[in-house]
Amino acid sequence: MSEILNVIIERDTYESILYAVLGGLLLLSIYHLSLFFQNRDQSYLLYSSYTFTSFLAYMTLAESGFLFDLSYFFNFNYHSKEFFTIIFNGIYFLFFAQFLNIKETNQTWYKIIVLPIYFLISIAAIGLGILQIWNIEIVFNRFYDLFPYLITVQTIISFYILTKVKNKLKYYIIFGGIFLYICSILGEQPVRESPFLNISRKAGDFIYFIGLIVENIAFSFALGRKQRITYQEKVSFNKNLIVEMQKNAILKDKINLQNQNKLLVENERIKYQQEISDLKLSILQNQMNPHFIFNALNSIKFYIRENDCENAVNYLTKFSKIIRSILISSTVKDFTLEEEIQIIKVYVDLENLRFNKKIDFTISIDEQINPEQIKLPPMVMQPFIENAILHGVTLVNEKKINLQIHQNCNHIEIRISDNGVGRKEAERNRVRQKSLSNSLGTKIADGMLKNYFGTNSYKIKYHDLHQNDKPCGTMVVLEIPIP
Repeated sequence: MSEILNVIIERDTYESILYAVLGGLLLLSIYHLSLFFQNRDQSYLLYSSYTFTSFLAYMTLAESGFLFDLSYFFNFNYHSKEFFTIIFNGIYFLFFAQFLNIKETNQTWYKIIVLPIYFLISIAAIGLGILQIWNIEIVFNRFYDLFPYLITVQTIISFYILTKVKNKLKYYIIFGGIFLYICSILGEQPVRESPFLNISRKAGDFIYFIGLIVENIAFSFALGRKQRITYQEKVSFNKNLIVEMQKNAILKDKINLQNQNKLLVENERIKYQQEISDLKLSILQNQMNPHFIFNALNSIKFYIRENDCENAVNYLTKFSKIIRSILISSTVKDFTLEEEIQIIKVYVDLENLRFNKKIDFTISIDEQINPEQIKLPPMVMQPFIENAILHGVTLVNEKKINLQIHQNCNHIEIRISDNGVGRKEAERNRVRQKSLSNSLGTKIADGMLKNYFGTNSYKIKYHDLHQNDKPCGTMVVLEIPIP
């Protein structure tokens, strides 16, 4: 049987089988290199390197044709075959260590597998370098003689580690590796020339080629299954991602619906609070207007008692003008600053009819302020002017009231100052007269400002004015926000 195999291989098919095997190795190398560029998986790159170095190792066996010429061109010889044999055997271990993710499984196992391989490849490269540079063969030849024993020990250790790895793909590696190892042993000279086998070198190579083909088929199946598992994991991940995205979409719709409901409730609450604020403001305006009318009627009564018909008529004429403004204020939410100033001017004119010496009432407004654009509650400044007249300048001869309006950063500052008797003396007078008009009017004005601008959006400050350490009047400062 061995003689027939030797005749067939030697005479008819060796060259064809060699070219077929080398062509298959080259195609596998190119194919898996393309898979590496597609997937960026180091396993494909190492397997491509493994098949390519196998191709280089056995290319030197070609006795004719293109590969023979190529080997001659690159000056490949039996030492080149031995070197590339060491290299592709080493890459084989690097390949399955990467392929089975042993580094992630156990760092110690990974080092036991790959570090000796790096050492063996380095020794082979050094030996070949010495051979090429100084033409000293002994280092490389001695190492190559030892290599089968060293790689056998490394294979036993590595395959023992593989039995502990929890990865079903390891069985492809173990089967292919053991099958190739057996075929390579049968192809070695001492074994193939033994009496029970007795085959030629080419027949031994043929057996090795069979092992190489079976091993590559096993590895290709392993890589294909890994790719299929990766694809299934991607599909499963995408399905789970789609499910999660659908859940998130449903959850998003629920949250949007809840937010819409909350927004509707919040809008209703704000609308309700605004209606309450408008109602409070309306109530306060209805309190303010009778308060002002009551004070005006008291002034008319004063003229009648004094039998001063002319002033009473003048007062009623001006009073009718201001009543029209009061009626308008009862129907609107706010006045412009310009409208407010006009009402105060009419009011001061009314009050001047009561005094022999008229009040010197001055108004100054910053040029940057447009009174027609500033909004505030109707007649909210009148109680402070009234307070300055009734409890301030009434008791002095030269009556002066000054209204200053400034813009200060993000708010309008309204200053109402008088040269009256000061707040302490005015308080004593109120106690003697049992008067509550001041507190009532300013409290109503404070409430109107609070409901119109908000609790913390405005300020009312009182300042006592002094001259030579003596009271010389009062200043009220109103700070309202710029709309």
